[in-house]
Amino acid sequence: MRISPLKDTLKSLGASFEERYGVEVVSRIYDKEKEYHFVRDTAGITDFSHVQKFRVPEETGLDFLDTLLAGNVARIRFGRVLHTFLSDEAGMILADCYVANNDEEFIVLCESITDDAKVREIFTKDASAGVTDITDDHVVIGVDGFKAWSVIKDLFGADILGLPYLSIETYGFDGTDVKLFRAGKTSEFGYQLLAPVSIAEKLFAALCDGAKKVDGGVCSVSIHSDLRLEGRFFNIFGEGAKVKDPLVLGLQYMIDFDKESFCGRDAILARRDAGLKNKIIGISAEKGIDLETGMSIYNGDKEVGKVQSVCFSYTLDATLGLALLDIDVAYSGLSFNLKSAGGPVVNTISMPPIIPKSLSVKLDEI
Repeated sequence: MRISPLKDTLKSLGASFEERYGVEVVSRIYDKEKEYHFVRDTAGITDFSHVQKFRVPEETGLDFLDTLLAGNVARIRFGRVLHTFLSDEAGMILADCYVANNDEEFIVLCESITDDAKVREIFTKDASAGVTDITDDHVVIGVDGFKAWSVIKDLFGADILGLPYLSIETYGFDGTDVKLFRAGKTSEFGYQLLAPVSIAEKLFAALCDGAKKVDGGVCSVSIHSDLRLEGRFFNIFGEGAKVKDPLVLGLQYMIDFDKESFCGRDAILARRDAGLKNKIIGISAEKGIDLETGMSIYNGDKEVGKVQSVCFSYTLDATLGLALLDIDVAYSGLSFNLKSAGGPVVNTISMPPIIPKSLSVKLDEI
């Protein structure tokens, strides 16, 4: 099992750990509500070193990468990041990917539902592409939250305020280059820092100090599942691992259907042509009603779906979820019953149901 280079530091903070597809991640540091409010109200620092990381030379690896991933890698402009996915030959999702155009190379960060060996095999199967696996040599540290920009600004300077969403820039830290991705999946400001292991401890400490200045702190990886659901960002470890079909999951925006080739293309197009039979929809339950993954959802006496993932929204003081429903009833604004006909009521809702605080911040005026 792969462990993070930051494990000792995280243990000293009281972190608990769990295994996720052959990689150890932080399951908890503080209670869920405290970690949640770090991101929603201030800034949360998270070790995302579980992601697989690759460098791909543009000259030799562009065509390979473009025929591998569902999005159009060839059209990524310099300094920008593409959010797409890797699927298997059956068109079922294997990895959620950020692909950054970093001048003469591409940097790929993957969250996968398979082990390191399988992902490495896929990315390095064509030796002529020149792909380098940098997973073990680098960490990824996330800074997310309403005041995340303040933490990054203190570290790298005011020009980070001008970075657009889904962009990459290089900054110096302790004499070493750090790749800063303006990205995140919480609906608040988000940044991911790709850095060599040699400076990982020092960088993590600097980020923690910056978070403390705005009353933030260190978060677990697990709380990001709740934050993603509430903000309606795709979570490969939640609904992704259960459903796997990118069409049903609503990931059409990650696919370039005009591309002649990508892994799983034929299977995905065939399912699209046949028409979807079900779809992921947001749901909510009144306080006091148990809402759990796997629960059946009924429309009258007919079972029409199942709950795929659940979180508690401290902003709304309500339980939210994502359900896989039959396509003919997969609309927001409807009411269904849980577990049986006449069971507790659950409502379908438009997602996301919250307005993130970050939308109130005008970085160009700071």
